[in-house]
Amino acid sequence: MSLSLLSLIVSLSVMLPLMFLGVHVGVALALGGTVGTYVFLGAWGPGINMLLLQAIDVSSSFPLMVIPLFIVLGTLAAESGITTDLFTMFYRWFGRIRGGIAIATIGTCAGMASITGSSMATAAAMTKIAFPELRRFGYNERLSLGTIATGGTLSIMIPPSITMVLYAIFADQSVGKMLVAGILPGLVLTLGFALLIYAHCWIWPKDGPRGPAFTWEERLKSLPGVLPFLFVLAAVVIGILLGVWTPVESAAVAVVIIGLMGFVRRRLNYRNVVQAATAAAITSASVFTIVIGSMVFSNFLALNGIGPIITDWIISLDLAPFALYLLLMVIYVILGMFMEVSSLMALTIPLVMPIVVAAKWDPVWFGVIITALMEVASVTPPVGMNLYAVKAQAPDVSLHSIYMGALPFWLVAIAVCFLLYYVPGIALFLPNLK
Repeated sequence: MSLSLLSLIVSLSVMLPLMFLGVHVGVALALGGTVGTYVFLGAWGPGINMLLLQAIDVSSSFPLMVIPLFIVLGTLAAESGITTDLFTMFYRWFGRIRGGIAIATIGTCAGMASITGSSMATAAAMTKIAFPELRRFGYNERLSLGTIATGGTLSIMIPPSITMVLYAIFADQSVGKMLVAGILPGLVLTLGFALLIYAHCWIWPKDGPRGPAFTWEERLKSLPGVLPFLFVLAAVVIGILLGVWTPVESAAVAVVIIGLMGFVRRRLNYRNVVQAATAAAITSASVFTIVIGSMVFSNFLALNGIGPIITDWIISLDLAPFALYLLLMVIYVILGMFMEVSSLMALTIPLVMPIVVAAKWDPVWFGVIITALMEVASVTPPVGMNLYAVKAQAPDVSLHSIYMGALPFWLVAIAVCFLLYYVPGIALFLPNLK
């Protein structure tokens, strides 16, 4: 057995059991990479030095500052009532059509996705806001739960997306390009989910009754409430797309806009700001730990040369491009059944990127594919975190109902992955404008 393979086996033997025992994935990755480096080089010094250097580099990384800013942005947006205002607007404009309240829920999820990078937070918020209305009008429970759980996953694709930022860091790609790459695929997913709801309620009208009728005056009165959302959208998306500022600067501007509008409208106070900052610190510390651990593990793989071995083995299979794409999709869907999104990305991206390069695929395009598959993972039992976010806010419903409700939307997300394979311009059009 070669020393490279032996060090990889020892590394995985340390790392995987720790993950399954519930040890933080970043810690498990760092320990696995450090121990693997020791086995490969026969000394502890290089591995420990690598860990310390990565901790310093990641903690002082300017691009990663976007993560705590996005978290603060999402928390302040939720506290300032933007979610409720968005739902009210979509509810009044679309609630009257078949399945309209569920479609309004998807629209609100897409809107929230554009100002917060957390799919679980979006799913939890929409369960509290939309689920009572869906129940009041007699919507099918599985359709309602699936709409909310899967609608929350749009925050994984539509910028600002923490998942996109993590992929950019792990794959050494431009954060700005990755963020704007998710805009059009996110809109395609939103449209796909809405069409699914409409088709379902056309076939089974009782599952999605029409909502109340609103006058044009009532509809128009709902528009001013979404102005803060539009300002933030312009700051985050249009600012990055036009090159007005970097992703970090755009996130900072958006936080200031939300904060000022929240105070002016008397929806925010000092306590809200402290809560947002606390949530940002806690979540960012967890994410940064994952990044540090992933970088240590990536450096170990580069050191022992296992990446080229895996790449050469995959190439030796002589698979057609579509067969290779399908193989990677199947692997990610299976892994997504057992691993949380950030853990899955941290573990696999260092191994997969050499294959992407060898296949001559665009890394930005592949990042969008990975992100879409992470949406699938978020609603795939038994580990799909969005399913549990909905369950936590609606304890009287069964997990089975949430699983089954999410399944049709899961299939739509898979279909979009195939669409992106055949029409890569959906993902690459906006990044190529930069």
